[in-house]
Amino acid sequence: MTTLEAAPDRSVPDTGRRRAPALDGLRAFAALLVIALHVGIYSGQVASSWLGVGEGGPLGPVISRFTVGVPIFFVLSGLLLYRPWANAARAGLPRPSTARYLWHRALRILPAYWAVALAALLWFGRDTLTEAWPALRTFLLLHIYQHDPIPTGIPQTWSLATEVSFYAVLPLLAWGLHPLLRRGRTGAVLGVLAVVEAVTLATVVATHTASAGPYPLAQLWLPEYAGYFAAGIALAVVASGKRRPPALVRSPWLCWGVALAAYALVSTPLTGTTARYPTVTEALWEHALYLVVAVALVAPLALSDSANGPAAVLRRPLPAWLGRVSYGLFLWHMVVVEGWLRVTGQRAGTADFWVLFPVTVVLTIVLAALTHHLVELPTRRLRTRSAATRERTETP
Repeated sequence: MTTLEAAPDRSVPDTGRRRAPALDGLRAFAALLVIALHVGIYSGQVASSWLGVGEGGPLGPVISRFTVGVPIFFVLSGLLLYRPWANAARAGLPRPSTARYLWHRALRILPAYWAVALAALLWFGRDTLTEAWPALRTFLLLHIYQHDPIPTGIPQTWSLATEVSFYAVLPLLAWGLHPLLRRGRTGAVLGVLAVVEAVTLATVVATHTASAGPYPLAQLWLPEYAGYFAAGIALAVVASGKRRPPALVRSPWLCWGVALAAYALVSTPLTGTTARYPTVTEALWEHALYLVVAVALVAPLALSDSANGPAAVLRRPLPAWLGRVSYGLFLWHMVVVEGWLRVTGQRAGTADFWVLFPVTVVLTIVLAALTHHLVELPTRRLRTRSAATRERTETP
């Protein structure tokens, strides 16, 4: 859920110290996938043992794999958050300030999340607010580390909690990679990232064995998804090298065709069904294919200087704007879904997808825009002022 903050420049790839409108547009696309997934579950289109929907509807096989939106977000985060370290190492400069990075991440993530979490708890879970630890655990994004259910209205924030743990680990990883990249040892850096992917594969195996039981808590933790972040970091490393990108990346629509083919495969029984917990083999296939989809979508936008193809569509004003407010889309959409069901008196798993989806999208965009202007932009200005003050203080 990252954003970039300077004016776009169409003469360079969407990587570097500029706002990346095409990557913003891709972020909006991923957010809409997540919204459609959850609407599919709550409308009964997607089979879900969690809601007791055993069969699903005709849209289920396709919508159920819109979970790929989360890997797309994670690859984008790895790319965008590591690239200042990658650029500094390539230029022979010191590492960016860890304290400043963490402060910026906190200002970016927490105020908007706190606003939405408070709204969800006031509407759906006031009992949680009366108990100190459950409330604190929710507001500090620690709710994925205990078996208690995530509060109604914000169940999707498990992935935000996972991403925040990546924020905490990234400076340590960047510290280890910095001397390697500074000496131009790109192969060694990519080798380290391959080890991170191996950790993810081992974790997937561990959380999907019969002895782990159904839905183990560790499936929500960072090791299960670290490979996606590592793929984004690898893209940042390659982009910082200023080398000519691979031929496939220079053909954006071909690259996206690979993503579509991988998505078609992940929608088959090869990866199991959402009505039950996947086996080890199914989970490994799912991870591998999601990784291909996410990297194939992001790579041509991050490594190629072409303004044609998907970049031309994603950097248009509407997709780019939706990308800028996509954090609010992610945060608010389940509040809208739960609220609509309660107002209309419908039961989860029985709503009409073709009614609930447009209602959710429209209302969520309104709330996201309000949150963007009332919460996110003011905190961003606070971040900018604090950085300017620090720079004045540090200047002799």
